[in-house]
Amino acid sequence: MPHPGPSVPYQVVLSRGLPDEAGAVRLRRDLPEAEWRRIARLRQPDDRLRSLVGRALARRLLGQRLGRAPAQVSLIAGPRGKPMLMEAGPHASGMPPALHFNIAHSGDLVLVGIGPEPLGVDVEHCPDSVDAALWRLITGRPPPPEVPPDPRALCTHWVRREAVLKACGLGLAAEPGTLRLADADAAGWSRVSGRPEVEHLRVRLLWASPDHCAALCLPDAATRPPACASAGSPPSENWSLRTQALADWIGAPRPAT
Repeated sequence: MPHPGPSVPYQVVLSRGLPDEAGAVRLRRDLPEAEWRRIARLRQPDDRLRSLVGRALARRLLGQRLGRAPAQVSLIAGPRGKPMLMEAGPHASGMPPALHFNIAHSGDLVLVGIGPEPLGVDVEHCPDSVDAALWRLITGRPPPPEVPPDPRALCTHWVRREAVLKACGLGLAAEPGTLRLADADAAGWSRVSGRPEVEHLRVRLLWASPDHCAALCLPDAATRPPACASAGSPPSENWSLRTQALADWIGAPRPAT
C-alpha cells in the first residue's frame, strides 16, 4: 500500500510504471468486478492499464483514510460523470461525501489526489511543437510574437487549467482558455478567475520537466498554511506530494474490510 506520508488533509501521490500481466491481476483485486468490466472495454491496452492503476491507487488511498478494503470503497458517477465517493450514511441524509479524489495519467505516470474538499490534479506530456491556434485555445491569448511558442510553457498553462476544470467539475464542458491565472505567490499558488465556478480556487505547478508537467488545484482556504502550533515554529502545509514506483506499492498489504 502507498506509504501514508505526513498527516495532512490533502494527499497527492505520483505512481511511476505500468503493471505486467501478473501486476494487473493483483490490482484488479482492488476494484469491484463492475468497475473492472468498464475499464476492460477501453480499446487500447495502455489505456486500460493506466485506468486500472489510477482506480486502484485511489481506492487504496481512500481505503487508508476510511479503514476499509479498497474494493469496499463505494464510488459513484457525480455531476458530469466525475467519480466521487459515496458514503451510505452521509448521502442518505443529503450531506456531501467526507472525502474527494481526482485521478490523472499520462504515459506511465498516474497522479492521484485525495482530500476533504473537491480538488483537481493533472499531468500531461509536453507536446513536441506548438502552433498559434493551440496556444490560443489553451491560454485564451495569442502567443508571444517575438519567439516561437514554447512547448513546455504551453504545458504549464495546460495542466494548471485542466486541474482547475477538474476541481470545479466542469471538465470538458468549458474551454481552458476561458480561465485567467494570476501570477503565482511566494508559495507557488495562482488565483483563478474567468468563470464564477472557479473564483474560490487556487492552482499551482507540481513540477515542469522537459517531458511532463503536473498541477494541483485546491480551494483557496486549503492553500494557506495552518496556524503555527507555537510561536516561532515554521508554518506547515495542508498538502503533500510523494512519488512511488508502482512496484513499491502494488504488493503492499491492504486494509481489512
